[in-house]
Amino acid sequence: MLLELGLENFVLFESVSFGLSNGLTVLTGETGAGKSLIVQALKLILGARADLQQIRTGAKQALVQAVFEAPAEIQGRLEDMGISCEDELVIRRTIPRTGKGRIYVNGAIVSLQDLRQIVSGLASLAGQHEYQELLHPQRHGPWLDRFSGLGHEVDRVNSLYQEIKGLKVNLQSAVDAREDAVEEEDRLRQEAEEIDRIAPRPGEEEGLEQKLKVLKAAEALRTLGESCYRILYADKGSIQERLAICRQDLERMAELDSTLGKTAKELDSVIYQAEEVAWTLRDYIHGLPTDLSQLEQIEERIYSLRQLKRRFGSTTEDILSYRNDINIKLSTLHESDDLIEDLNKRLGEKEKRLISGALELSKKRRQGAKRLSEAIKAELSDLKLAKTDFLIDVETVASPIAADVGPRGLDRVQFLFSPNIGFPLRPLASIASGGELSRVMLALRAALAKQTGIETIVFDEIDAGIGGEVAEKVGFKLKALSSFGQVLTITHFPQIAACGDHHIALEKVAEGDKTAIVIRKVAGNQRLEELTRMLGGDRETAMAYAGKLLE
Repeated sequence: MLLELGLENFVLFESVSFGLSNGLTVLTGETGAGKSLIVQALKLILGARADLQQIRTGAKQALVQAVFEAPAEIQGRLEDMGISCEDELVIRRTIPRTGKGRIYVNGAIVSLQDLRQIVSGLASLAGQHEYQELLHPQRHGPWLDRFSGLGHEVDRVNSLYQEIKGLKVNLQSAVDAREDAVEEEDRLRQEAEEIDRIAPRPGEEEGLEQKLKVLKAAEALRTLGESCYRILYADKGSIQERLAICRQDLERMAELDSTLGKTAKELDSVIYQAEEVAWTLRDYIHGLPTDLSQLEQIEERIYSLRQLKRRFGSTTEDILSYRNDINIKLSTLHESDDLIEDLNKRLGEKEKRLISGALELSKKRRQGAKRLSEAIKAELSDLKLAKTDFLIDVETVASPIAADVGPRGLDRVQFLFSPNIGFPLRPLASIASGGELSRVMLALRAALAKQTGIETIVFDEIDAGIGGEVAEKVGFKLKALSSFGQVLTITHFPQIAACGDHHIALEKVAEGDKTAIVIRKVAGNQRLEELTRMLGGDRETAMAYAGKLLE
């Protein structure tokens, strides 16, 4: 419930604050007295965007503040946001000429989005814009669901719808991944076959390069080697022969001087080593390749190994490691097949549940549509529309598949209206007048209130397009509606104003070169005077009728 509203430098309001109570509160005043500005202020409190034109001329900033009685649900939202709240919710908005405006909720700064979340369901405004919503069938379903108490069922269908939507995204990603995997598999297998065909070995290239070097120098190595072998061993007068002669002479010397025995033995070692070198050279020469056809084979092998390095790694070890990685990748590529199978299975199960839930929701909607249609017809009868007809049509897809189900189910809900006996029922948008539209909205609100109770409702121009006799009926209906919660209404009709539990009058006054709006709570004689003003005409007659209205 709205407890208090304060305005400072807001359009024509300099500084006003007034309290509000439960029941029906009526706001009256001459045209231009600022009644619509009260609605503007409440829209700001409920999350509308601010406008610099709302700042009073000459002021640096405007301020709008509202105090609400905080229901448990609102307190829970505030606690979730870390904002303290006991019994009252204080919302304050500043609109500066320069800089960014601020929004405070119980002293904490919040964003516009947060404000809208906090006040959701706290209060609502019913003006010409809201009446026009009756012309849009997409709004009819939520009203029917609210009346029928189907919030849980709608949430369940929407939850399944969103889950299926997410599963479809994941499934498409998995299918795309599988298609990519097929291409990836072909590439990996080709690379594996290439590496396996060449089969590189660690150190192989270095060995082949050395072998190639020897092959290219084989003749030179053979010539030099044979020369060394002859000098060491094969030629007459070779080093080996000369060392043998030297050995004989050294033995005779040792016979004459025993100290040379050691030297003779050392010479034996030199002779042995010379022989070893000679035999090694002989074997090396015999082992030198004579078939140069290997030269081309080795060069081709080295080229193949280097090609692998260019593609798969700078070393043979890197290539072999990459080959092992291919095996690992190939083993995991088809995991998407299992994922696709699992997603399809889950999708099928969810879609069955979605269709089942949507059909059950449709059944309950049709039941609720009958009850709400009758309830609205009864309310319309009270509003001087007894000869009209009203029907809520629930059109459901026959034999639905999952693709037919939207976030709110299968149904297309539409309000149908007939303004006169004998006229066919047609969509509201094509047949209802402005006065009829506002009364249909009031009838809908009244029917909802009896079923679910109401939040604070502010009616603006509920009396548009109606006459005095109908206005009296509208006033009675507003009065009845206020028994379910707080109702505020702006009206030009004394018949409606007389039904209020509380009456607030707005008056525009000139103060020098400035204009301001004065707000007064009127009761007793003051209220009688306000109704008399609203009636106009002969004062005595008007006052007498005003008194009768207040009885």
